[in-house]
Amino acid sequence: MEKFGSKKDGVFAAIHWGLIIALIFLTALSIWLRFWIIIPVLLLTFAFFMWTWFTTNYEVQHDTLIVKSGPFRWRIPISSIRRIRRTNNGTSSPALSLDRLEITHTQGTILISPDQEQQFLTRLKTINHKIEIES
Repeated sequence: MEKFGSKKDGVFAAIHWGLIIALIFLTALSIWLRFWIIIPVLLLTFAFFMWTWFTTNYEVQHDTLIVKSGPFRWRIPISSIRRIRRTNNGTSSPALSLDRLEITHTQGTILISPDQEQQFLTRLKTINHKIEIES
């Protein structure tokens, strides 16, 4: 098994941590104002953002690519991967950077951002030499 973390760029870090700081502020304000009903929602949202920030990664296990981001998991057979291309598509995805790879496989597409991109691509290509890699 090989594990690759997600790239984390400045834009995503600023947005992510800005939201986390806002959630902390809103939680403190809600406690101060005794607005108890909203506190569980704020804390769950805070936990979700922390969870995705620290757990987004990509694992190559035998012949499967496992994409993890917080509570979400995708299992993609590497043999089903047809094409990988670089993109800056900002669509919601398990990627913490706009420097992304779009992986097209038989079940659809997914956007990811492995921190060791070349090593990641080499590893996938070793398992499935039919993968077309576009720049």
